[in-house]
Amino acid sequence: GDCMFNPDTVPWLIVCNRLFLLLYTVEVGIHFYVERSLYFKNKWNLLDFVVVFAGFVSLLPVLNFNVSWLRVFRIMRLMRAARIVLSVRELYLLLTGLLSSMKAIAFGTMLLGVMLVLWSIVLVEFVHPQNVQVTFDGCARCPEGFKSIATSTLTLFQTVVAGDSWGAIAVPLIEFAPWTGFFLVAIVVSVSLGAMNLILAVIVESAAEARERDLENKARERKKSQEQATKDMLALFTEMDTDGSGALSVREMKEACTNLNEFKRLLLQLDIKEQDMEALFTILDEDGNGEVNYKEFCCNFIDLQNSQWRMSMGMTRHHMLEVVGQLNSRLDGLQKLVERQVNAS
Repeated sequence: GDCMFNPDTVPWLIVCNRLFLLLYTVEVGIHFYVERSLYFKNKWNLLDFVVVFAGFVSLLPVLNFNVSWLRVFRIMRLMRAARIVLSVRELYLLLTGLLSSMKAIAFGTMLLGVMLVLWSIVLVEFVHPQNVQVTFDGCARCPEGFKSIATSTLTLFQTVVAGDSWGAIAVPLIEFAPWTGFFLVAIVVSVSLGAMNLILAVIVESAAEARERDLENKARERKKSQEQATKDMLALFTEMDTDGSGALSVREMKEACTNLNEFKRLLLQLDIKEQDMEALFTILDEDGNGEVNYKEFCCNFIDLQNSQWRMSMGMTRHHMLEVVGQLNSRLDGLQKLVERQVNAS
């Protein structure tokens, strides 16, 4: 008989179908009006167009066959929601890790299958003659668990891989013929403890390598981190700029080193002491005008945080300039002394 929930016979489903088709049509029309000739160059626009086209085709009464299955194309619109879902970093890492490990999962499954088949051959040859003589309470299948390679493989998958009732068949068999325990325990060790854990390790490593290779995600995370660091530095700069001039002086930096805990924490991370404030100011003051504006402060301080080498070079440069200044001062004093002595003679 006809399905009582056929969407072509239930009034409220018919109304919902028409309503959604109308909404999709309006959306397609708006996109086409805005994008014009560029509309069909977007793959998501093409998907929307196919969905709407299929919806109108399913409404045509002149067709002699059932085309209501075309409405299934609407499910494809869920693919658009995937872009929003992937914006969540944790879910993005999970999905990329899963996709990248599919190759390892496939080869691991093949390896597992080969091992089960090989052990099944051994069980059919040596263990099955003993197994049929054992009386199993409450297990009708157990006496025939190793009668063929296919049956034995299924039994091993159930008991070893899936971990379902290993003792139901193994314990009575070992009690009846203790030497069979060598095979049964060896299977657990080689398959469950060995192969399955090795496969798991390879899958995890594949997912980790895929994350390291994901340059796009790295660039996105780096950009987001830099933007947040810039905002934090700008807020810190505003607190340090006590006179509201839009630039920092050496005095303001020294006061911030004493009064602002956030600035003291940053200095502690860079291993900069209070007596090094003038050296830090020289590093930040790129144009040498005696003031550090917000751009110099934010950009250069972030660079110092990300590069300890640059910090060391900047401090070395400052100390070298101090030494050069002292040498020039002493040379000037020596030159004046020589000139006085020459004039006196």
